[in-house]
Amino acid sequence: MSGLSRYSLGGSTRLSWLDALPWLGEHRSGPPLLGEGDLLASAWMTTAAGESVPPEHLDEVYRRLATVFVHDHRELPLATAFPYAPDRTTDLDLGDRTDAALRAAGVTELAEFTVARLADLRGVGPASITEIVTALIQRSIETVPANAPALAEFDRLYGELGERDRFLLTARILTDSRTTLAECGTALGISRERVNQLDNRLRDRVHAAFHSSRYLRAAADRLAAAAKPVAVLDRLVAAVPELGAPLGDTGITLWFALAHLDTRFDVVDGWVVAETMDSARGRVRATLTALASDEGLVSIPTIAAELDIPEAEAATWLQYAGYRVLDGHVLVRSTSVHDNIAAVLALAGSPMTIDDIHAAVVPARSLSSVRNAMVSDDRFVKTDRAHWALARWGTSRYVPIHRQIGEALDASGGRIPVEELVARLTGAFDVKEFSVRTYAASGEYMTIDGIVTRRHQTQRARKSPAKTRNLYREGPVLRLRTTIVAPHVKGSAFNLPAALAGLVGAGPNRSVELSSRLGPQSILWVAVQARSGTIKRFIDHLGLTPGDEVFLEFAPEATERPQFDVVPVAPTVRGGALRRVLAATGHSRAAELGDAELAPALAEALWLPADAEIATIATTLRARKEDALAELLTAERD
Repeated sequence: MSGLSRYSLGGSTRLSWLDALPWLGEHRSGPPLLGEGDLLASAWMTTAAGESVPPEHLDEVYRRLATVFVHDHRELPLATAFPYAPDRTTDLDLGDRTDAALRAAGVTELAEFTVARLADLRGVGPASITEIVTALIQRSIETVPANAPALAEFDRLYGELGERDRFLLTARILTDSRTTLAECGTALGISRERVNQLDNRLRDRVHAAFHSSRYLRAAADRLAAAAKPVAVLDRLVAAVPELGAPLGDTGITLWFALAHLDTRFDVVDGWVVAETMDSARGRVRATLTALASDEGLVSIPTIAAELDIPEAEAATWLQYAGYRVLDGHVLVRSTSVHDNIAAVLALAGSPMTIDDIHAAVVPARSLSSVRNAMVSDDRFVKTDRAHWALARWGTSRYVPIHRQIGEALDASGGRIPVEELVARLTGAFDVKEFSVRTYAASGEYMTIDGIVTRRHQTQRARKSPAKTRNLYREGPVLRLRTTIVAPHVKGSAFNLPAALAGLVGAGPNRSVELSSRLGPQSILWVAVQARSGTIKRFIDHLGLTPGDEVFLEFAPEATERPQFDVVPVAPTVRGGALRRVLAATGHSRAAELGDAELAPALAEALWLPADAEIATIATTLRARKEDALAELLTAERD
């Protein structure tokens, strides 16, 4: 149950002019608005609205006040200026011309408008604006009942209670923070058991009075009927001000009391809900599920019509309930990145780049997560190299260049002149001639004497392991020394040397999955390049940051240990140049080997014969562009 509404009416059951028209407060110390001493006494603003003016003068008062408002309050929202007037134009007594002009402009609700905004509408001139404001003033004053029968019923009941029962009414029954029986006993000077007896008797009496009063039940009926299953309290109180009036000297309002006496509805955080908040949420969820599109979208006008509440109110409720509202729609299924992407594309209505999709996904996910979701979900298709679409749109699916070449070869009997291939693919797809020629001569394809065919022999790496920079071995373990960079941290895949890919068994049309302590690690062959899957889980587990150096360890034949791991580079070991260079390759025993064992171990690490000379090792390091290690070896020899 929420706190008291902003529509509490002070100690009176009848609003004053200032209560009904709060903007009048700015004119209390200014010149007389209505001709002081002519129509009203000087204190008219604080008198009961409508009662201090002879009926025959009311229309003239409304017109004069409307003129003042139009002139002095052009930027004040009408909902603020006339909190007790209806929002909908159909509830106002407007002439045919003004009503037609508003309908032609598509205006059905006035709450968010100002005089200045009304003046911008086509066909709505100064006379129509004054007519609209006059009608709002009239409804603001005449909506307030001359008497409040529900309040009178409660006042009668309250007046019949003794002081002790009045205390228990607000401490135990009409409250969100119930005082304990023991605390009430202390306050009243009676036993806990006696308080319990009085409490039960008072509950029976109050509930009997509520159910026997047609006025209290009618007021409760208004609240219960409005919650279908939810409605904002402020709007209901604005329409029926009696609901916001205080009950005697209790300090609580009528709606608050009714919410504690009637089990058909509750009031939580300013929302009137059917039965309970959980029940209302469940009913809205079921309605949204029934209305949702294939991508889990429901337009705000559609759900507002189902709930029978204004569109702005529906959007506010949905956001309060935890739904995401985007471009006039509510996302019914947005917890998974897949559903989020589907909704974003559906709202866009046309293909989007992955960067644009990534920027629109909320909550934010990594770019690799978005890409992986789109690749793995049949609801999405790539329409060209940069754009993605919903599959149900029927947009042609983008085919990677190497697959385009394969399809062209299949259609041509396995052989096709390269010039014909270039012309065919560049004419049908958004690809460059250079890309076609590159793919046609690498990976699973080869170009000989101008003819493209499939490669029948395994493609060999352009560099051998011995010539591949930062690639080392120790028995069956292969190590690639690398530096953590931002794409690694974000979870992106990355290229691997072809020589390393060949050693672990990856190649054109052949991927490898290695075991690791943190789950499988994929080594893929994408077009002409070997790539490793993400290592983000290792980075997070080890607490690594960009700039940290690591070894990627591969043991493809291992059965007793993981076949893949990420290992931080250890601090430099002490000792001579050979020992320090061997340690730089990640050798697990660099600090333990005897001096005579160092050179053979380093030679093996570089795929050299065990008896290779130091000069040969240094030359190999220079050829691999590992000049720092080569200089360390030669400097000590010199």
